[in-house]
Amino acid sequence: MSQNSEPAVRGGRDWAGAAGSVLFAGVGAYVFLTSFAMSPMAAMFPRTIGAAMAVLSVLQVVASLTGRSGRSLEAGDGVRAQADGLGRRLSLVAIMVGWAFLFPVIGIFVTSFLACIGLMFTGTFGRPTSLRLSIYLAVVFVMVVFFYLLMSNVLNIPMPRGLTF
Repeated sequence: MSQNSEPAVRGGRDWAGAAGSVLFAGVGAYVFLTSFAMSPMAAMFPRTIGAAMAVLSVLQVVASLTGRSGRSLEAGDGVRAQADGLGRRLSLVAIMVGWAFLFPVIGIFVTSFLACIGLMFTGTFGRPTSLRLSIYLAVVFVMVVFFYLLMSNVLNIPMPRGLTF
C-alpha cells in the first residue's frame, strides 16, 4: 500500500490539511481585523496571535499543496501505532480541557505547571534519562514562572487565584 493512498492526499498534496489551514487563516485574519476596534493595549495580544495564526496557516496551506506537509510520527501501518497516536491526541485534548476548567478553581500557576508537565510526558517518545528528565522539569518550571510573572507583573493581566496562587 503506498503512502499516498489516503483519500485526502492525492499526488503528494494534502487537500484536507490545506482546507483546514485556510479555515484557521480566516479565523486569524478575523481576530486580527476585529482587534482594531480595541484600545492599543487591549489589542496587543489578539493582534499578535491573529497575525501569527494567519501567517502560519498560509504557510501550512503552501506546504500542504506543494507536498511538503510533514507526516505524523504515528503514521505507521500497525494498529498499535495508530492507537498510540490516538491516545496521545486524546491525552492532549484532555489535559488542555482540564487546564482550562481547573485554573480558575485551583489557580493558574499550579494548573499551568501541572498541565505543562502532562503535555511534556504526552509528547515525549521513549524513556528519558534521569538527567534529561530533570532538565525537562527545570525548563518547564522556569517557563511557567516566566510567563506567570510576565502576564501578572509586566502586562498586568488579572490572574485567577483559585485555591493556590
